[in-house]
Amino acid sequence: MKRSRILVVDNHQNVREVMSNLLDLLDIDAIPCSGGEEVMKRLAADRYDAVISDVVMPEMGGLDLAARIQSERPGVPVILMSSYASKDLEKEVKNNGAVGLIAKPFKLDAVTRLLEAAGVDFSRPA
Repeated sequence: MKRSRILVVDNHQNVREVMSNLLDLLDIDAIPCSGGEEVMKRLAADRYDAVISDVVMPEMGGLDLAARIQSERPGVPVILMSSYASKDLEKEVKNNGAVGLIAKPFKLDAVTRLLEAAGVDFSRPA
């Protein structure tokens, strides 16, 4: 089976690395990106199974990125992540076309639940 490919977007390298390592445990190829414009360029050039993005980033926040992806690349699921998760933010996330919100620090079950909701293929760790 071909591994799923997900763009992981955060302006902090350590967060990209933690999420990438977690996705690797699920047999998913994680492609790190530092911002929204990089994501849009990659989506224009190649196929990816999903995007996982931080909500708060300097040049283009995750909510704007999710809305732009839904407008320009419909069908690419977006999952957002935040250190400031709340019911209000979760509602806003869904209103911008994202699948859902992952709270930082990440919990494996929350990540796998949203990957399933996004239709991403992955393997559960043994």
